Amino acid sequence: MRRLAPSTLALAIVLAAGALDAQPSPTASGPLASGQKALAASDYAKAEEELAQVKGAGEPEAKLALARASFEQGKFDAADKYAQQAAASAAHKTKAIVLRAEILAAQGKMREAIALLDGVKNSGKGEAVRRARLMLAEYLITTGKRNDADDPLHKVIEDYNDNSITNQDAEGLAQVGRAAFLLRSPKDANQAFKESERVDKKRVETNLWAAELFLDKYDPGHAAEELKDALAVAPKRADALVAMARVKLDQTLDFDDAEKLLKEALAVNPKHTGAFAVRAGIALRDMDIKGADKAIAEGLAINPNHLELLSLKAAARFLDDDTKGFESAKKEVFAKNSQYSRFYAIVGEYAEWEHRYDDIVAMMKEATKIDPDDGKAWADLGLTQMRSGNETQGLADIQKAWSKDKFNVRVFNTLNMYEQDIPNQYETVPDGVFKVRYVKEERAVMERYVPRMLGEAWASMKARYGFVPTVPVQVEMYGSRQHFSVRTSGLPNIGIQGVCFGRVVAAISPNAEPFNWGNVLWHELGHVFAIQLSKNHVPRWFTEGLSEYETIARRPEWARELDPELYQALNNNKLPGAVDMNRAFTHAEDANDVTIAYYAASQMLVWTVERFGMNHVVQALKLWGEGKKTPDVIKSAFGVTPEEYDSGYRTWQLARLSRYKNQYLFTRKPKELEEAKKALAQAPNDASAHVDMAISLVRSKKGGEAKKEIDAALSIDPKNADAHFVAAKLATGEKDLDGARRHLDTMRGIGADGYAIHSLLADIAEAQNDDARLRYHFEAAYRFDPSQSDPLKGLYDLALKEKREGDALDILRKLAPLEQHDRKIWRTLLEKLVAQKQWDEARRVGEGAIFVDIMGGQTHVLYARALAASNAHDKAASELETALLCKMKPNDLATAHALLAQELVVLKRGAEAKSHLDEALKLDPQNAEAKGVKL
Repeated sequence: MRRLAPSTLALAIVLAAGALDAQPSPTASGPLASGQKALAASDYAKAEEELAQVKGAGEPEAKLALARASFEQGKFDAADKYAQQAAASAAHKTKAIVLRAEILAAQGKMREAIALLDGVKNSGKGEAVRRARLMLAEYLITTGKRNDADDPLHKVIEDYNDNSITNQDAEGLAQVGRAAFLLRSPKDANQAFKESERVDKKRVETNLWAAELFLDKYDPGHAAEELKDALAVAPKRADALVAMARVKLDQTLDFDDAEKLLKEALAVNPKHTGAFAVRAGIALRDMDIKGADKAIAEGLAINPNHLELLSLKAAARFLDDDTKGFESAKKEVFAKNSQYSRFYAIVGEYAEWEHRYDDIVAMMKEATKIDPDDGKAWADLGLTQMRSGNETQGLADIQKAWSKDKFNVRVFNTLNMYEQDIPNQYETVPDGVFKVRYVKEERAVMERYVPRMLGEAWASMKARYGFVPTVPVQVEMYGSRQHFSVRTSGLPNIGIQGVCFGRVVAAISPNAEPFNWGNVLWHELGHVFAIQLSKNHVPRWFTEGLSEYETIARRPEWARELDPELYQALNNNKLPGAVDMNRAFTHAEDANDVTIAYYAASQMLVWTVERFGMNHVVQALKLWGEGKKTPDVIKSAFGVTPEEYDSGYRTWQLARLSRYKNQYLFTRKPKELEEAKKALAQAPNDASAHVDMAISLVRSKKGGEAKKEIDAALSIDPKNADAHFVAAKLATGEKDLDGARRHLDTMRGIGADGYAIHSLLADIAEAQNDDARLRYHFEAAYRFDPSQSDPLKGLYDLALKEKREGDALDILRKLAPLEQHDRKIWRTLLEKLVAQKQWDEARRVGEGAIFVDIMGGQTHVLYARALAASNAHDKAASELETALLCKMKPNDLATAHALLAQELVVLKRGAEAKSHLDEALKLDPQNAEAKGVKL
């Protein structure tokens, strides 16, 4: 097992040993003190008002603070004017020069900034000179002179080692941390930041630097903690708001929250180039090239030498297939910094979003040539090669990344997995056009089914797409979510079950989590065809929808059941059109919205295939591969405009979902409490505003206040259906079941009836032990929406309770197709069909059950019984052989051996039959099946 390595710098950070106490600086008072305090809290208006009053001895310090306040608001001219005024004081000159350099650098005037700092870097000791050295080093690195940065950075370290920086000097310790970070010594940086925060927990600059370190090391969680601390002190600090936007994207890809933070930041500092960079990145993930270009242009108008923005400019050209523009933008970046290997990482981040894995490998190879010591570049190269199926070379490059940076958590996790887990727990087996990785202990069972299903899918797709992907295709099944997550992302927990990298498909093993492995592998193999046929240019919505269509076409029960959610999205105009459909994935508010996006995309492709035919879908993929844009692809492949495509789909979909048109649907989502309060204050006589307020209060666990708001809503509008529904929910929570039912009956009386109403009435009936009403409301709920499984589950339980076996079986027949991942439901249905000797149906259900319960020995036995009864004795014997590979109780194993013996007798394999019969009687001498075998 790998361990994180010790520090690479001799910083001697044993901070409690022999350090001198810091000498306190004189304490400011009056307007200077209050102005500085307001500045620290990012209350810029108050800071400027107070500091403008300072005269006399404190005036230079006030001018510096005014310069900082102006700078943090993007008022560069004013900031520079104040800084120059402060520089007239000899005691403040160095600080003023450093700040002037920051102001110049923010405008891309690096040469001038470096010249200013060069003039003061050797002007003695102390915080101001140290900051000059630190900023000088950062700007030298930015301009491609990393070697020249070493000397000023090590001088900062020397200030710590000779005790010029003490263990009570929060600013000095933070500067040591920043120097260590720039010297690529993350462990020392982290330790120094921690010590700085121990001294001063409210030092925002330390928080910002520490957050940058954590983001650089793929740790957005700790970065978020640092930034929350920073924003608690300075809630309007634009740097912190922009950094938090980056965290939101890294953690959850929450585009909307990130955009809100960017708006807040730009309201404070309209010239924050980092905000424009993040905004451009969001647009690129949406493939909104025009939006990205706009944000990039706005940022470059402020700082024409901003390397991240220039790299994003190249990324936009790359994604737009503008090779000439990409090369021109790349040339511009490297003319400004020939060592800027991060250029390729930035472009690669967005290339990965669009499945351009081969391009990323080529780019990261260039990055490692430019800066052979860039551990992140080696890591990106190695990880991408491994995702592309080149594990040998990828692992070698990952090991090189580890030699450069032993604090990259993705590298650490991946190496541990490949050095410990893969060799010991997995086997990779060539099988025709596939290479399949199995959990060792599952291989015996899985390889009896997985290659066969993959072969079926391959043949089907090859015929329909008229295309053969690059082989081999590597299919990997992992025995834990952690292994799957590390293999696919380098991080230990991602919330999906399968992923496709173009030539590699990875999934969680069905023994690790309950899910339908056939659905997942068929879906991911569909991506192999779509991605490769489109030359990695197919939009996300189309390839996801096409893979969902593929699974539905193979087995209809593999469809998702999200009709009410899709209807609401369409009815509320929350679903983008085809050209912008990627936004349904990237701007989802939560995981449920992402699931709805998958379902919507699947239905768009169902309609597309029905309306235009599969050959036109294939043509669309080819057109994307030729570099055509989505509007042109839709026109050429389908013969309609994007608007006509959207309209046609919408008409078809709403017709399919017409059952919801006259149903009551509760569609409100909780607002933030402050937002709800503000809306209510603006419309105190609006019943809906009171309902929104109530919902927000419920989420804040303030049920009593919520009830008052609902009462207010009903006093304004006694027929407000949402108010009655929320009132019913609140009453149910308070055990006032009769009161809850009265609200629901009132709703039905005013025509607000539907699935949601009867589901809640069923809950009330169940709580009151009224089985007659419970059954009535379950049946009503199912009639309103046959795509939902909960009423059927309730009806099944009632049927069992009342010993209505026939009804129970009929309910299971309806329930199993809605619960494609539920092992218990499929096995129970199969058991009942076998018990009633309904062999044809049992055989069909058994085929589906294998995809849900492949490691369930009893399921294989039941399926074998159905096959045997249908005279498919060879297949029955095969299923029984599988059952014997599964974990079962001794008496169940005995039954499987006995049944297999019987099948082998029929197949005239007497010696094998005797062996299995002997084993059955050994396990269970009284086994009825064994006693019935005639050799």
